[in-house]
Amino acid sequence: MKKVLSLLSLLALMPSGTMLLADPAAVVPAAPSSALIDQAEAARKEADALGYEWRDTASLIQSAREALQKGDQAESDKLASKALLQARAGKAQGQYMAKNWKMMIPKN
Repeated sequence: MKKVLSLLSLLALMPSGTMLLADPAAVVPAAPSSALIDQAEAARKEADALGYEWRDTASLIQSAREALQKGDQAESDKLASKALLQARAGKAQGQYMAKNWKMMIPKN
């Protein structure tokens, strides 16, 4: 439980932590769905390279692609925005942990 609380407080203190609580449409600039999907995929790959890809990011990107193929631009934008937000947060989390991992080791 302590680890969960410390991780949550860590996310809240990170600059991207406040983005997690924001509306995805307000954080992500307006762009066509295909551009948002491409941005989300690139950010997902960067987060994955750091070892901090979030669980739902890839499935959100896939769902955004499917919605775009069906012609549902609004749904595609919504899903791609969520995926981009998650990918950026995962990337920020990975970068933060790369610099501050020692802080997470309990001292005896």
